[in-house]
Amino acid sequence: MDIDAWPRTQPELTDGTITLRPWRASDDAFVFRACQDDAVQRWTRIGVPCLLDDATGFVARWAPHQWNAGTGASFAIVDGARDVVVGSMGLVRIDRSNHLGEAGYWMDAHQRGRGLAARALDLLSAWTLTTGRLARVELRIEVDNVASRKVATNAGFALEGVMRRAAWHRGEHCDVALYARID
Repeated sequence: MDIDAWPRTQPELTDGTITLRPWRASDDAFVFRACQDDAVQRWTRIGVPCLLDDATGFVARWAPHQWNAGTGASFAIVDGARDVVVGSMGLVRIDRSNHLGEAGYWMDAHQRGRGLAARALDLLSAWTLTTGRLARVELRIEVDNVASRKVATNAGFALEGVMRRAAWHRGEHCDVALYARID
């Protein structure tokens, strides 16, 4: 992907039910609270413990820097019916030389099971594969993370295989299921 083709301004994306929008400074308290959840800590690469300063740094500095550098795209997932942030969705890595992005996400503990993560992943992927001009979106999910694997399948991702001991996470090697969507 040519970096000049990357949109200068991060868009808001919506399907009428959920909206993906850039993080706002006022979202730091939500990020801090959500990142105290055991499942978010277990399955993501956030720092543990996650402090309020970490959450503030994520929304105020890291997410905008990643967008401006063209190396990633981090969005707040907003439930459109209630106009409330319910999770995080984004491209955690963009490999311009191979025209692919790796997605990642987490949901607030009280918002899981409503299908919002799959909707958000579908929305992000559709945008990435068209406007974002990437040819492939990947997910690397620990094999034991059944809920996240279900989200991937519900968002139209195909399981391509299991990479044994492919990740070092929280002090141990783990097997990773590789999912991809190429539309």
